[in-house]
Amino acid sequence: MSAPAHAATVILIRPIQEADISEFYRVLSDVCRERKYLAALEPPPFEGTERFIKTNVQKDHPQFLAFVDGELAGWCDAIPGDVSSGNAHIGRLGMGVAKPFRRQGLGAKLMHAVLDKARTKGLLKIELSVYASNIPAIALYQRFGFEEEGRRIRSRFVDGHYDDVIMMGLFLDT
Repeated sequence: MSAPAHAATVILIRPIQEADISEFYRVLSDVCRERKYLAALEPPPFEGTERFIKTNVQKDHPQFLAFVDGELAGWCDAIPGDVSSGNAHIGRLGMGVAKPFRRQGLGAKLMHAVLDKARTKGLLKIELSVYASNIPAIALYQRFGFEEEGRRIRSRFVDGHYDDVIMMGLFLDT
């Protein structure tokens, strides 16, 4: 008698496409509503998110999605700064993973894809902000070499609790 067959989990990491906008917005909204991980406590307007994605696709910015068995599970992007501000060499990292898919290594897979693309696009540094209470995210960023560059003490007050905002950076040109 042979062992029962188990369906293998299929993980796909790929660049975002315009066709992903609605599903991306759904996952983004779910993470926003948790009120723990993103700066936004409520989902942004759909139209703004749609413009953001279309611009990123058009400009080929590093923005990747993770799918688990065909279901959108998370995203990561590093959006370059503005030439007119003198920070076009810096990518601003944003990331989120839907609750059912956390602690499964998707963040690391997404981070690899985004950092590789950021290097090919000529970005020299990646910056991010993370809440001090988000210990798993901080550990992930540190594993990739991000270092704390500053801290805004008690910068956030949500649901009766203060949280520090930690600014982290990673130089890609060293």
